[in-house]
Amino acid sequence: MERTKSLVMDEQEKREFARRDVEERLKAIVRRFFEGIVGREAFLTEYRNVKAERLEKMKGIVDIAIEEFGASMEKERLFDLLEIVGSEVGKGLADEARALKDEFRAELADKASNVKKGILRRLSEMGIRGEGLEPNVEEWEEWKEAVRNAGSLFERRVREWKDKAENASP
Repeated sequence: MERTKSLVMDEQEKREFARRDVEERLKAIVRRFFEGIVGREAFLTEYRNVKAERLEKMKGIVDIAIEEFGASMEKERLFDLLEIVGSEVGKGLADEARALKDEFRAELADKASNVKKGILRRLSEMGIRGEGLEPNVEEWEEWKEAVRNAGSLFERRVREWKDKAENASP
């Protein structure tokens, strides 16, 4: 204690400490939201209680969402998160987030159909066929690759959405 009593943080260290604190709080809130521990209203309450500038919080949340976008196979909660944050920022960004989600769903449905056809064709060539044959598309590598490809495209779109949100924020 004696040796550290004269040590003081300078302003830059204080700002960095505060930024990391905000980032950690936002990550915790997002994690609870993704795991379904908190719903939309509880998320908003916790989000609003984080003491930081509105733009800083929004950027932090979207950065976390972009990180998760690549890692998570389940994208619905990510788009829900963008919609919530968009509604906080305003200027139609929540509508754009919903449109992105709908576009992503349509893209995945199209890819699922194509992957399923390819799997059924290959199984048929191997002599495996029948009316009741229903492959579990999500377990095939082709599906996982299709999701990764769609995810990278939509990750770019989410980054564009983030830029719009930054410019729309007062």
